[in-house]
Amino acid sequence: MSTANSKQARYDIDELQAALDAETKLRLELEERLRRTQEDFQEFIFNAAHDLREPLRTVNAYCELLTRANQQHDAAEADQFRRYIMEGTAKIQALVSGMGEYATACADSHYVLRTDVTDVLREALAAAPSSAERAPVITHDPLPTVRGDFEKLVKVFRHLFDNAFRYCDAPEPRIHVSSRRDGSDWVFMVRDNGPGIEHAYHERIFKPFKRLHGRQFPGVGLGLAFCQKAIESHGGRIWVESLPGSGATVCFSLPAAD
Repeated sequence: MSTANSKQARYDIDELQAALDAETKLRLELEERLRRTQEDFQEFIFNAAHDLREPLRTVNAYCELLTRANQQHDAAEADQFRRYIMEGTAKIQALVSGMGEYATACADSHYVLRTDVTDVLREALAAAPSSAERAPVITHDPLPTVRGDFEKLVKVFRHLFDNAFRYCDAPEPRIHVSSRRDGSDWVFMVRDNGPGIEHAYHERIFKPFKRLHGRQFPGVGLGLAFCQKAIESHGGRIWVESLPGSGATVCFSLPAAD
């Protein structure tokens, strides 16, 4: 074999080995991703069943008590039982609705288009949380254009606003949205003036059904979990920066449109 042919053969072998190594790496990455997905799914189902069990027991128990109260013609007691049944039913409906929305966040985005985040924010602000006593002051800097699923990103901002407002104990809740360029991505910051979050819980808050507060705050623990899955479906990541007593800033990255 000539020297030229020998060099070409070695080159071909090296090319084939490099391609094989790349395919092996990709296969291992896919296997690891599948393993994590299966573990996440199993944990999700377990926690969903656990959280549904309590309101179902409540509804069942008070249905039985309501039957007895009706037989005894105790109208006041029957009305109270009906309220408990309605509360339990509302919690079940909220859980089922949240689980359905979470499932859409996990799915790959089919409508990843050039998206103006200012338009996303405008849509999210139309459903900003408020109460009879107060409403949050939501401000923002000029925002860029990204590659994203418009509807998913609207829901992300809605959940972040709702979460910031719900746990804020300040007389005037304030939320500010800003952004900065980071290589080929844009990083968005949603900052609030709430009580802040201890470092030990910075990862826990994004887990499905994991809530840091008791029953004094309504919710099913799927809002931030939705945000994490929705951002990851865009190839980005989400995290929180916070210290107790100094508010919290939820940050997430999205691919730039250019």
